[in-house]
Amino acid sequence: MLSVLKQMPWKLHLVLVVGTFGGSVVGIDTALVGGAQLFFIKRFNLDASLQGLTIAATLLGALLGSFLSTLLNSLIGRRGSMFLAGLDAIVAGLIEAFSNIWGVLLFGRLVLGVSFGVFTSTIPVFLSECAPTEIRGVFTTVYQVAYVFGYFIGFVVDVIFVNISHGWRFMLGAVILPATVDVIALFFSCESPRWLLSKGRLEKAKNSLYQLRNSEEIALRDLELMSNFIDKERQAAKSQPSFIRIVQDKPSVRRALMLGLALQIAQQFSGVNAVMFYFDYVLQLAGLSDSRSIEISLALGFGTVIFGLPTFWLVDRVGRRILLLSTMPFVAITLWMCGFSFFGDKQVRLALNITGTLLFRLFLGPGIGPMPWVITAEIYPWQIRTQCLTLNSFCSYMLNFVVSFSWPTMLKTMHAQGAFGFFGGFTIFSTVFIFLFLPETKGLEMEATHQLFEESFFQIAKKHVEEIPKAFGKMINRNAKCRDDDNQNETAKMEDNRIGNLTTEAASSLAAKSTKKHSIEAEQMNDFERTEISKHLDQTCT
Repeated sequence: MLSVLKQMPWKLHLVLVVGTFGGSVVGIDTALVGGAQLFFIKRFNLDASLQGLTIAATLLGALLGSFLSTLLNSLIGRRGSMFLAGLDAIVAGLIEAFSNIWGVLLFGRLVLGVSFGVFTSTIPVFLSECAPTEIRGVFTTVYQVAYVFGYFIGFVVDVIFVNISHGWRFMLGAVILPATVDVIALFFSCESPRWLLSKGRLEKAKNSLYQLRNSEEIALRDLELMSNFIDKERQAAKSQPSFIRIVQDKPSVRRALMLGLALQIAQQFSGVNAVMFYFDYVLQLAGLSDSRSIEISLALGFGTVIFGLPTFWLVDRVGRRILLLSTMPFVAITLWMCGFSFFGDKQVRLALNITGTLLFRLFLGPGIGPMPWVITAEIYPWQIRTQCLTLNSFCSYMLNFVVSFSWPTMLKTMHAQGAFGFFGGFTIFSTVFIFLFLPETKGLEMEATHQLFEESFFQIAKKHVEEIPKAFGKMINRNAKCRDDDNQNETAKMEDNRIGNLTTEAASSLAAKSTKKHSIEAEQMNDFERTEISKHLDQTCT
């Protein structure tokens, strides 16, 4: 995989830059507002409800941005949509930084949220449509890794300005930095070749692929595959042109859409954004000062980046489904650890809460954090991919708003133990759901992944349940084989030792016989010599 990434054309690297800085716009604000809230709550004298509304206002704006992204993607493409989203983020950051009343701050956060909705709906599909099949998983993971990278940079900014007068303004205004880089990079980036083909712009799609592939031969091959599939789908769609009609008439599309929405629900009710937005606030509840909370949050942000990096290597090797199933139970355990920490004293609360949150990010990084967006960017038919991702984005931000807005109130009414316990229990439920109904998409052509849902959910679940005894059988057979191999090795070793012993004994016997023979020969020789000497003496005397 690394060799493939190194050999990519520079335009494909630029696509990664666009996805990275676009995704980091969303991530950096999560950390920035987490630190800034410790100050603007006091500045504007906000209660728990207004605090939650201010934090979650970007998510309301993102709902609007999700719907706008469908129109923008259709009219001006993926590249144009992200360009406008970057400009929107720059304007919103300036509004937040210069706000003197709470209403202006709230408006700035609503405006910023619109860019979030467009970025979230557009970046994953833009990356997946530009990427070669063999590294598509890596590309679609970029958005989530960029999110956590921005999250870390946001905490760095928080630490820099925490002790500066009106530092919260600089914190909130820093969102313009990644947005500006993204806008500049988009000037030189290519448009999605799949989007160009869907609009009938064959020559532009060909030129785009020439710049995104290593050779003209590979570009023409991918162009033919895309063109044939899109033509086939376009012919099939003539009798059912509307999104609603396609969803109504194709059970496979309904199943894919339902699963995509279920993955967003699983992600949001894993508590990820509650932990991310309010980590500083929870540390305050645990007994830390403002500056100390932000400093520890920086360590969390660094850990978040480190824990997200293995996803690049794992996603196309291990597979999406396995990563989810192997990490989600541990996500639940770490959430319970954070909740149970509040049963102890201050030292116990701090130790378990910080440890639990770091472990939470460790298991979230390659699992329920990025995988829902990787999977949803792959499983929808091209002609309704934008609409489906818009619905996914809308669902994600709506639930994100519900969780983020209600989290301060949950902490007060349910206490930390109940709030964290709720998310942990829901994560276990989501793990069972994913095991039953989610098929693996690793290694499949993007145009073929939605065919996985031709079977009913019952058939998919039955197949996965039937795999359990097979997996155990393979495990038992593997263990039995290992034991047989060990026994065979032991038997061979014993046989080697027996042969060695026999060889040693034979060698000893031969040596003894040889010694005895030499001894007899020596004695015979001595007798002969004595006889000869006696004869010689007799002759001499005579």
